[in-house]
Amino acid sequence: MSAAAKSAAASNRPRRSQQQRREASRRRLLDATAEVLIAQGYAGASIQAIVERAGLSQGALFRHFENRLALMRAVANDIGDRLLERYIERFRALQPDADQDWLLLSLELLRDNCRSPLQQAWFELLMAARTDAALHQTLAPVWARNQRETIALAARLLPEAHATLGEARFAEMVEAVVSLFHGEAVDQMVRTDAAADEARMRWVYQTLSAQLATA
Repeated sequence: MSAAAKSAAASNRPRRSQQQRREASRRRLLDATAEVLIAQGYAGASIQAIVERAGLSQGALFRHFENRLALMRAVANDIGDRLLERYIERFRALQPDADQDWLLLSLELLRDNCRSPLQQAWFELLMAARTDAALHQTLAPVWARNQRETIALAARLLPEAHATLGEARFAEMVEAVVSLFHGEAVDQMVRTDAAADEARMRWVYQTLSAQLATA
């Protein structure tokens, strides 16, 4: 395509509004921050590293976020939303039929979500919060919100189990399984043992199936 044709094509494209440009820049910063957390860890997630990956200036970043901590809070919320959306999309895309074991499917997808690169970015934030008081205070409400929304999503996707166990016991079950798979995912950063993974999944599945059968 000639330079003139490219110029004509560009001029014919609908121009984005200022709000659309702002949202696009914010999205680039959130994505870049998650990517830097995954690739370089929290210590390496400097403002400079983030804006370089986003292809933006530091001034652009600070037009969206007051400081680095505000950016990390926004990223933490965004990661939580994206992980839940990923789970919903994959669960629904499988379109299980009446003979599908929904409990096993839920567990397998949860394990996969917990081992995803995006989840690693969340782990980086949690690990850093252990020794960073300001980050700890920032992430605490995000963690609580993610927990509530995870339980609510599980109740929507597994209504029979929710009805069988009741609100409190169902929440306990979800929290226990999520915590187990989170710990497993952290171990996976160093330790790989397919046989142990299979045995652990079998134990979780059998334990939950027994609870549901006797409730």
